[in-house]
Amino acid sequence: MKKCFILILTLFCIVPLLTAAPTPRIKGILVEAGSKKPIDFADILLFVNGNESPVSHTLPETDGSFSISGINDGEYTLLIKLVGFDIYSRSNLVLNSSTPLLNLGTIEMKALEVGLAEVEIVAQKKQIIYKLDKKVIEASSNLLANGGSAVDILENTPSIRVDAEGNVSFRGSSGFAVYVDGKPSVFSGTQALEQIPSGHIENIELITTPSARHDTEGDVGIINIITKKHSQQGLSGMVNISGSTVYSRALDFLLTQQNLKSRWYVGGAYTERVRKSDFNQEKKTIVADTATTSHSDGPRRSRGFNYSLKAGWLYTLTQTTFNLDVEGGYGGTTRNGNLDYTEERKANGSVFEQGDYLSHDRYEIDETYLHGTVGFAHKFDNKGHNLTGSFYAKYGGDALEYFSSDLIDDKGQRQQGHRAYEDEHRWTIRANLDYLYPYRETGRLEAGYQYFSYLEDGDYSMEFWNPGKREFYWRNDIYNTFYFQRGINSFYGILADSYRSFDFQVGVRAEHTHRVLRSSKEWANRTVNRFEFFPSAHIGYNFPKEHTVTASFSRRTTRPQLFYMEPYITYRDYYSAEIGNPDIRPEYINSYELNYKKNIDIHAISATFFHRNRKDKIERLRVPYEAGVTLDSMANVGHDYSTGLELSVQVQPIRWWNVNINGSLYHYKVKNEYKLGNSNETSTNYEIAFNNGFDAGKYTRIQLDGNFVGPSVTTQGRTDAFWYANLAIRQQLFKRKLNATLSFRDMFNSARYNSRINTSVLQSYTKIRPKYPLIMLTLSYTFNNFKASSSQGRETHDLFEGTNH
Repeated sequence: MKKCFILILTLFCIVPLLTAAPTPRIKGILVEAGSKKPIDFADILLFVNGNESPVSHTLPETDGSFSISGINDGEYTLLIKLVGFDIYSRSNLVLNSSTPLLNLGTIEMKALEVGLAEVEIVAQKKQIIYKLDKKVIEASSNLLANGGSAVDILENTPSIRVDAEGNVSFRGSSGFAVYVDGKPSVFSGTQALEQIPSGHIENIELITTPSARHDTEGDVGIINIITKKHSQQGLSGMVNISGSTVYSRALDFLLTQQNLKSRWYVGGAYTERVRKSDFNQEKKTIVADTATTSHSDGPRRSRGFNYSLKAGWLYTLTQTTFNLDVEGGYGGTTRNGNLDYTEERKANGSVFEQGDYLSHDRYEIDETYLHGTVGFAHKFDNKGHNLTGSFYAKYGGDALEYFSSDLIDDKGQRQQGHRAYEDEHRWTIRANLDYLYPYRETGRLEAGYQYFSYLEDGDYSMEFWNPGKREFYWRNDIYNTFYFQRGINSFYGILADSYRSFDFQVGVRAEHTHRVLRSSKEWANRTVNRFEFFPSAHIGYNFPKEHTVTASFSRRTTRPQLFYMEPYITYRDYYSAEIGNPDIRPEYINSYELNYKKNIDIHAISATFFHRNRKDKIERLRVPYEAGVTLDSMANVGHDYSTGLELSVQVQPIRWWNVNINGSLYHYKVKNEYKLGNSNETSTNYEIAFNNGFDAGKYTRIQLDGNFVGPSVTTQGRTDAFWYANLAIRQQLFKRKLNATLSFRDMFNSARYNSRINTSVLQSYTKIRPKYPLIMLTLSYTFNNFKASSSQGRETHDLFEGTNH
C-alpha cells in the first residue's frame, strides 16, 4: 500500500513538467453523419506521403475525439476506416514550425447505404480493442453467440472460464461486478450475464484494473455491457428468435425511433437457457465413528429464464441531454435432478444400514423486478467540460429461493424429504454526480460523488418428511427472519494528461461503508462501519512503428454478500446443506497489469502480463455434517496469488480467412489456513481458443472453433482439463435483412467435467457429461436498415450441469 501512494505522489509531482509540454500534432473529433453520434471504434491511420506503411495508428475516445502525437514535420495523409462506413481520406496535411498543431475539427463519417453486411467480406471488426484502462470485446466478432447471452461473447477473451454449471470466472475468480450501460445490472455475477440477450449487445468493456471513477467492488474488475442504440433517423428495429436440441429457446426484439432531438426505444426478451448433463458422483463422509459412502447417477437439468420489457426516452436541448429508462420482468434459475442413489453406512468396520433410492431434487430462485434510471448530461462547451448525474432505483419483489429433495425407495414410497423456502424483498438505490474539467488540450480533472444502498429482508423456513405419519412437518427451530442493509458513500478524484507519446491517469477513491445484519439468531447480529481508500494508476506509451505499452494498478475489494453471512442452515438437497458466516471479512485485492500491443498492417498482436494478490480470500468449504450429509460454509481461507500472461493474435492469412488465437497461462497459489500443516495449493492454469472465420461466398460465413481448458485447483481439490470444438454457419437472405445461423457445439462429444475433493473426512469424485448433440438455430431480422452490429460472440464452456452437487 505504501508503494502505491509513493507511485501516485511521484506522478503528481511531474504534472507541472507535463503542463508545459507541447500538444499533439493532429487532433479531431469523429461523428456519424446526420445523427452526430460520436464514433469510438474507427481505425485512424496516418501515412507519410508516398509510403504504404502507417507511421501512426490510433483509436478515438468514447466522445469521438482523437489526437496524434510524436510525429515530425512533413506532409501526411490521414485515412479513417470503420466497418459499415465509407472510408475517409484526407491528403496534403502539412506540419511545420508555423503549424505545430493541426486541428481537423469535426469529421463526419458517412454510413454505407448497403449496410454493415455488404462490407463484412473485406473488413472485420477487431475482436479485442485495448485502451488505457479497459479492453473492449467486440460483440460481432463471432457467430456462436447468436441466440445466446453475454456469457457467449465474453468467452472469447483470454482467462475466462465457465464451469459445468455455467458459472463464469476470470483469472480464477468469480468476483466481478456487472453493469449495463454504466448502471448496475438487475442481477449479479453470472446470472446477470445470462439474462442479457446477445442480440441486444453492441460490445462489452472488460475493466480489469478500474480507475477511481468506478466502484471498488469486484476483485477482478468490472464487466460493462454496452447495448445497441440505433442512431439513424426514422423508425427501425430487429427481431431475434432461436431454439436448440436441448429445448433452449429465446425471442427478443428492439424497436427504435430516432428524431432530430429525441430518441425513444422499446424492447423485450423471452429467454429460457437450458443445460442437460449426465451426472455421476461418488462420495464418502466420516462423522465421528460413522463412514457413509454414497453413489449418485442420473440426469441433471438447469434452466435460466428471463421475461422482460424495457423502454427509454432521450431528449437533447442545446447543451443538455435528459434520459429516462425503465425495465420490468420476471427472471431466475431452476435446477433439478433425478438420480439413482445408493447409500451404505459403516461403524467400526461393520455395515449397519444400506439402501437403494431414487433421488429427486429441485432448486429455484426467481424474482419479479422493476428498475429505472433518470439522468442528465450538461455540456459547458464543446471541449469536454461537462457535468453528468443519474438516479437509479430497483425493486425486487416476491423473490423466492426454493429447495426440495426426496428419497424414494424401490416401492415408490418417500422415505426422506424436505422443503425449504426463503422469501425476500430487495431494494437497490444508486445516485451519481460526475464532473469533468479539461484544463488544457490533453489534460483533464475528474471528480464525483456516489451513494449506493442495498436492502434485503425476508424469512427462511423448512419442512421435513415424517415417514411414520407420512406427512411433512415444519421445523420451528430452523425458522429465521433476516434483515440486511449496506450503504456506501464514495468520493473520487482523477488527474489525466498526455505528453507527446506518454499518457497517464492517477486517482483515488474514498469510501465509507455502513452495514447492518439482523436475524432471529441475535448472537449473529452485526453492525459494521468502515472508511477506506482505493488508489489507481494507469500509464501508457506509444513507441514508433505502432508499438504500444500500458501499465496499471488498482486496489479493489469484495464485500461479503448476504448469503455469505446468513447464520442458519439451509439445504440444497437432502445430502447437501449450507450455512453462512456472520464474521466473514472482506477481501482486499491489489491488481497489476502490463500490456503490449502491436498492429502489423491488418494483423494485430497483444500480450498482457498480470499479477493479483488477494488478502482474506473467500471460498466455500465443504465438511461432513451428518451421516451422508455435507455442510458448505463460506470462510476466509487465506491469501491467494495469480501471476500470468494473456496472449491474443489476430491475423488474416488470405482475404477470405480470418484467424483469432487467444490463450492464457498463469500460476495460481492459495496459502491455505484451513489445511493441516498450513500447506498450499498451487496450479498452472492454461487455456487456448483457436477461432477460424471463413467467407464461403458473398452471403455465407463459416466459423470453426477449438477450445482447450486446462486443470484448476481449489483449497480442497482440483478439476481436470477438457477440450471441445464448435462449428457455425451463417447464411444471409432477403438483401441481408435476415440472418440464419446454425451452430453445432461440442461436435466431437469430447467435453468432460471431472472434479475431486479430498480431505481427511470427505472424499468425492464428480463426473459430468453434457447431453449430445447440442445444435442451435437462430434467425435474426432487421428492418428499415437498423444501424448496429449484429451481436455475435463466442462459445462458452457451460456445457455441463451439476457441479455444485
